[in-house]
Amino acid sequence: MPAHGTRSVELTTAIGRIPADRPVSGLLVATDGTGDVRARTLIGASREGERHDLTIVAKDRSGQPIAGASVLLSTEDLWSSVILDDSGRGTLRVPPGVYSGWLFSTVTGANGSHARGLALLSFQNTKVDQDRTVTLDGRALRQVRAEVPQAATRLVSRLDVAQQYGNSSVSTVLMPDETHDSIWALPSARQDGAGFTFGARFRMEQPALSLASGAHVFDDIMAKRGVTPLPAGTHRLKAVYGGGGSAGELAAAGVRGKAVVVRRSDDLTPLEQASAAAEAGARLVVIVHDGVGRLLPTPDGSLDGSPAPVSMATLDADQGVGLLAAVKRGEVSLTVTSNPRTDYLYDVVRHWTGGVPADPTWRERKHDLVPVEVSFRNYRQGAAYEFRSDEQGFSGVWVPLPAPAQGKRTDWLSADIPWHDYTGIYGEINQQSQEVTTYRRGTTGQVSWFGPVQRPRMGPLGYQPARYGDTMWLPAPGWGDSGSGHVGDAHGNFDVKNLMTLYQGDRELDQGNIEKLLPSGLAPQRLPYRLVVDNDRGKWASPYSRHTLTEWNFTSQATGAEATLPLIQLDYGVRTDLAGRADRHGHLTVTASHLPGVTSVVGRPTVELSYDDGATWRRAALDRHGDGWRTTLRAPKGATFVTVRVAAQDDDGNSVSQTLVRAFGLR
Repeated sequence: MPAHGTRSVELTTAIGRIPADRPVSGLLVATDGTGDVRARTLIGASREGERHDLTIVAKDRSGQPIAGASVLLSTEDLWSSVILDDSGRGTLRVPPGVYSGWLFSTVTGANGSHARGLALLSFQNTKVDQDRTVTLDGRALRQVRAEVPQAATRLVSRLDVAQQYGNSSVSTVLMPDETHDSIWALPSARQDGAGFTFGARFRMEQPALSLASGAHVFDDIMAKRGVTPLPAGTHRLKAVYGGGGSAGELAAAGVRGKAVVVRRSDDLTPLEQASAAAEAGARLVVIVHDGVGRLLPTPDGSLDGSPAPVSMATLDADQGVGLLAAVKRGEVSLTVTSNPRTDYLYDVVRHWTGGVPADPTWRERKHDLVPVEVSFRNYRQGAAYEFRSDEQGFSGVWVPLPAPAQGKRTDWLSADIPWHDYTGIYGEINQQSQEVTTYRRGTTGQVSWFGPVQRPRMGPLGYQPARYGDTMWLPAPGWGDSGSGHVGDAHGNFDVKNLMTLYQGDRELDQGNIEKLLPSGLAPQRLPYRLVVDNDRGKWASPYSRHTLTEWNFTSQATGAEATLPLIQLDYGVRTDLAGRADRHGHLTVTASHLPGVTSVVGRPTVELSYDDGATWRRAALDRHGDGWRTTLRAPKGATFVTVRVAAQDDDGNSVSQTLVRAFGLR
């Protein structure tokens, strides 16, 4: 082909010879007179196989069209979605197969025309061998609920749906925000949808407040305890109308010692209305919404654990309209039941396979649930959080919910479900369970957080030290509490020191202050290593474990597969009160063990105790106690803390030593 010239090449494709739905491709190559390649052009052709129109039609609870996106999965390993326009209709051309799909939509909620609900509309195993239309008729939606033995307010709800065909699967998890009052699902036409799973998860807790006016009970309020909450029990309060909740309107209404009912304001937030009510001397403020959905007392709703200026409750428009009209006519008597603290809650979950049942409500009976006695044992009260994930292939509930830093609670859990717990104190500490726990029906669980003895603790689920090739993974979260159940870190707490240093012999290999190291380029031969973890609370106010020093000595060599490193773990058991103080002649149990994957046997530890912050030490006499070794405290008069020093070694020569300054207090 001459310079600046052209040359035409005719390509002919025999479409009928191309396999259906299997594109073919090739290259058109141009060379010059010497045979050098000057250009390449990609060519290809494909032939569409058999196709049919699959049309999805969706309607809400009133029969009106639903717009949105529907997820589709077929037996032919096809995953796709179809957009439903404002007419509530969407069409996708698909190959023959068996199809399942779903969509989520906001619909009218349970409490009336102003309420909001979240609905799942799904279909299972629809055979498409010709043009098909699937109608998802929201007029048949049913509310998804869990009934529990005691009065409880829904705090978190979640809808789960999944479909699996062979090796292909799609799942969706959706949690409505707190402006929604309910969740809904469309029952399946049949209950034999192979590979289909539907379910729901709820957290419900003891109501902070319950309200009634005469025989009418307001059963879906959003409540927030005040700085000085109403005392426990049932109270009769006179309720008056306070307009928009401004200081002037409240002063004119004479709200001191009463409950005041106000309408939502464009000028004041609910918290500002509560603050004005507190200034005016009201004991309770009830705010009635005039819009769609539930009215949040604070922007963060239940995630905000701080108290309100005065006890407050919000009612949605449908529930509150009658009360608002009544107080406008004159004084009304309200029956108010107050629970100043949360003594119990429910974490319940249920899944169905094959389809959505005709009635997706289930009843949890007391004997079907597992009580877990939970204690929060920080030395003082504070703003804490916790959440509990159900590990079933869905995404759990990763929502930090308010918890006391010091207190007790009974949690009722669905039995035979794998649970994983997380908790923390804002700005100070984060802790989580080391293992997923399945509580069997008929048992009782106990969980304790934040208490002594806090120290570095490793464990499964991401915190197990390991060697692979020339690299070590060394996680050493420094603030696990007593026993072997939890690991804890101080990420985000800038008042604390978490210094880690790794040595090979006397040579420093790596150092960091983020409670983990990832050294690489290590020598392949078996060599001795030393890991030193030096933690200090610094300005962190807790009186316990003010300074901890842990030193692990171990050997390691290059591995062809990941291998757990033989770092001996030390666990402590001591009975303390909620303030972290033990009986002066109580017992301390020390357990030295290896993590799973290490077979070396750990011998009897040595334990030394100091009652004067390490100025003097006393060797402790030890007796075998279960898997550990127990000693009796002999605290002299005037001693207020116990400092602990422990050493242990296994039969391969790996060792640990640990000093905990002011490990716990004395009463």
